[in-house]
Amino acid sequence: MAWVRYGMWDRWRDLTRFRLACEMALASYRTYVNGFPIASDAPLVITDPAGSNFKCDLGEFTAVLNDGQQLYRVLFPSYVALVEDLGRELVETLHTGKGIPRAAFVGLDAAAPIDQAAEHWITATPVEAWGATVLKLGGRKWSNFKGGRRGVVEAVTIRNLCAHGIPVFNQRALNRLTAASTAKQPLPALGDPIVLDRAAFVRHVGVLRGFARSMADGVANLPDVP
Repeated sequence: MAWVRYGMWDRWRDLTRFRLACEMALASYRTYVNGFPIASDAPLVITDPAGSNFKCDLGEFTAVLNDGQQLYRVLFPSYVALVEDLGRELVETLHTGKGIPRAAFVGLDAAAPIDQAAEHWITATPVEAWGATVLKLGGRKWSNFKGGRRGVVEAVTIRNLCAHGIPVFNQRALNRLTAASTAKQPLPALGDPIVLDRAAFVRHVGVLRGFARSMADGVANLPDVP
């Protein structure tokens, strides 16, 4: 089976290295700040050494510093974006390199340059629809990777909520998850907080990686247009 290293994987690698560097730096800094030998009851204020007007009580500062979810809320949307960009590239490859007609991608612009059409299609189409199309054209299924359709939809839904500053599952998110789940798969309740600690982050990123690999491998193994 052929394996093609699409450019997205280099950016995925670099993002993961950056994430690990952030984790190590934060762990070291937490140890440093939490170990301050402070005996005074006087209020302590953190200021920005770069000279901005930022000021914060030390207690508030350490509360955020010790929050195990802040970093992952910031980084997670970047992983989803990489998968979406891979989807765009795979649509282009399927059409120009594998001879798949535009009509196979429901809603794809029939006249625009394929790079523009693919980008708009990926961003405007729910992942459960464009993902199913790319997987099917490559001879793959949602069941070919751990997490499947529900896992991918959950990851993208959480990305959307985080990107818009929504800290809980709203009705729109629950409707989408319900449609992507089987009867045996548990669902959060309306208003449940989004948990994106390290364990949840690693799980969601793993699902996205499996999804990306299944799509990419399927497309790479299709015969090229003569």
